[in-house]
Amino acid sequence: MLGWQIRGKLPPQFWRSTLVVWAPEPWQLKAVTWVMPMKVVSMQASPEDAESRASETLEHFVHGKAVATATNGSEADLMNIQQAAAEAKSRLALCAWEPRRRFVHVHAPFKTSAFADRDVHYMRRYFRYFMQSKH
Repeated sequence: MLGWQIRGKLPPQFWRSTLVVWAPEPWQLKAVTWVMPMKVVSMQASPEDAESRASETLEHFVHGKAVATATNGSEADLMNIQQAAAEAKSRLALCAWEPRRRFVHVHAPFKTSAFADRDVHYMRRYFRYFMQSKH
C-alpha cells in the first residue's frame, strides 16, 4: 500500500464490525476499505442519523460485509457511531493513520457496552494520540 503498513490483528468475526476510521485525508478511508482481507463498505447514511446508520449496518451484515465510517474524533460524532453500532449489535474496531511512521493501526474489535459514554471516552482517548501526531 505505497509504503504504508497495517498494524493490528483482524479476528474472524470482523465482518460484524463497524470500522471507525480517523483519516485526515479523504483518500485514506477508501484505501482502508480496499486493503482489508474481507469486504468492507463505506457508510452512506448521515453521521447524525443513528437509526439510518444502524439500518445500513444491518443490511451490510446480512451480506457478510463490515462497514467503515470516518470520524472527526469529536464526542458527538463518536456518540452517534456508538449508538448506531449498539443498535445494530455491531462490534467497534478503531483504525487510525499515523503519517510519521507510515502505519495504519487497527484496534481489535470490541462489543459496545451498556455505557455509551465509556465507549466514547475510550475511543476519544485512542484517537487523541493520532490527532496529535499528524506530521
